[in-house]
Amino acid sequence: MTDSSRDWRRFRAGRTPSTVVLDELFYRAVPAGALVLDFGCAWGRVARELTARGYRTIGFDLNQAELKRAAGLAGRARFVAADGRGLPFADRSFDACLIQAFLSAIVEPADRALVLDEARRVLKPGGLAYLGVFGLNRDNPAYRERYLAGLALTGEEGTFIVTEDGSPRTPELFRVHHYSEAELRGLLAGRLEIEVFRKTYFTSYHGHRADGFIVLARRV
Repeated sequence: MTDSSRDWRRFRAGRTPSTVVLDELFYRAVPAGALVLDFGCAWGRVARELTARGYRTIGFDLNQAELKRAAGLAGRARFVAADGRGLPFADRSFDACLIQAFLSAIVEPADRALVLDEARRVLKPGGLAYLGVFGLNRDNPAYRERYLAGLALTGEEGTFIVTEDGSPRTPELFRVHHYSEAELRGLLAGRLEIEVFRKTYFTSYHGHRADGFIVLARRV
């Protein structure tokens, strides 16, 4: 499986998909004033929300155009060009990591472990990771078809291609991975201690309702 990071670099400013809404659970679990690292911040939509609610926020992304736009829109938030597999931050720096839809964009299995290892490394002891992750939608015929096509291409269930209009006739935009509950729990095991694991629904790039998970996991 090839590195898909180039897919996210090529989006024009303000065009990176960003459809997942931050659940109020985050605000109840992480106190205002906390230093939060926003994984894959794109143009700073969530960072603006966090700073407006009193959080100190640093966002990182691979897309330079999005970072430039974010810096002009997101007020007191700070933005850094970085790769989630090797973050340029010191150990035990952050009170919380916001990993919203980011893991779904990691289509190389080995890289998922690297991302979570980095999240654990930069969290302070007792720090909290909030994850919003797209889940497997096996009961949805449209997704089931995509999973089958993706399996033939990638060899992994749940990893598939997203195109502009959702059909295989148009060019590939990016690839994503949908997780089973067991897979996600397995990734977190031994890295972060799960406190909340909740099933939910998210809106996809094409506006479809999709199963997902919200997870709160702590560095202990």
